[in-house]
Amino acid sequence: MLNLKLEFEQMMNEVSSDSKQEVYKLRVLTIETPILFAGIDTVNMNRQLYIDLGLEPWESDQLKALPKWRGLSIKIEYYEKLALLKGHSYLVIRQESEQSTEIFEVVLQNVVDHLMTREPNDTIFSVVYRALDRWRIFFQKGGYRKLTDEQQRGLFGELWYIKDWLNRFPTDPPLIVEQWEGPTSGRIDFKHSNRGVEIKSAINKLTKTIKISNENQLKLTNAVSSIYLYICFIEPSKTHGISLQTLVNEIRAAISSRSDRLLLKFNDLLEDLRFKGEDYTDSFFFVDKVEVYEASTNFPRISQEELPKGISHVSYNIDLTHCAEFQREVDEVFDL
Repeated sequence: MLNLKLEFEQMMNEVSSDSKQEVYKLRVLTIETPILFAGIDTVNMNRQLYIDLGLEPWESDQLKALPKWRGLSIKIEYYEKLALLKGHSYLVIRQESEQSTEIFEVVLQNVVDHLMTREPNDTIFSVVYRALDRWRIFFQKGGYRKLTDEQQRGLFGELWYIKDWLNRFPTDPPLIVEQWEGPTSGRIDFKHSNRGVEIKSAINKLTKTIKISNENQLKLTNAVSSIYLYICFIEPSKTHGISLQTLVNEIRAAISSRSDRLLLKFNDLLEDLRFKGEDYTDSFFFVDKVEVYEASTNFPRISQEELPKGISHVSYNIDLTHCAEFQREVDEVFDL
């Protein structure tokens, strides 16, 4: 994919070496529809993105509807001549002084990636709106944050399952990304058709206990008629194993060779988790083994119907040493 950070760095170098200072420095990013330009205001070095809207600009209500936040401005500007596109209007997303350059470049990169991988029936407005709205929610939640140790272990297990899937199906489209519902607070971590896979990361392999977060997590319904538990037995370490960042990078590399669109979706899901890879380079996890259990009708669970009236959101532990009859071969979870 196009590297917007690199484009801005090259423009900055050109600005510093250019004896004739222009007010704006522009660079063509793509000549495919929509045509995109990256820009730098040479006065304050703020970044900008220009999106070609063609000869017919948007209605004013569309511009007002776009999600905004402090540090970003959005305007529609008309240019008589801009790169030989006479009479075209452009949507201009500008960095304001309140917005840090690093995060603003990430936002613009995400908007560009979505525009370049959009479906034929997607309008520019709908693509830009969805991308900006995700970032609006991201900033409302406080931006990037460090995951707790428990959350890191949980994410590691889900990523390990994705990597396992990608290794087992090296020539298939990485549709496992579309089945990943964990980051969007889905009841089941991965769901395909009417079958689900719940990922659990366990540390103490001697007791073999896993935590179920609520009484509905293992509930069987018409929508989810079978659930498998993919148990990743891991050991945290400061020196051995693989870090979250390294695991993410390996998955990205495997997905990028198969689908730009699903790579973008994978990155979006990590942003939904407010995951920042640089924060997870020093802690490692060693995977001891993986076990799979089928949470069928008779599998031990607490159901909502069994709870006294007024009691809900009950978390509990399951001792897997008493679940031998439900254990399955690891391959079975991938045969789904």
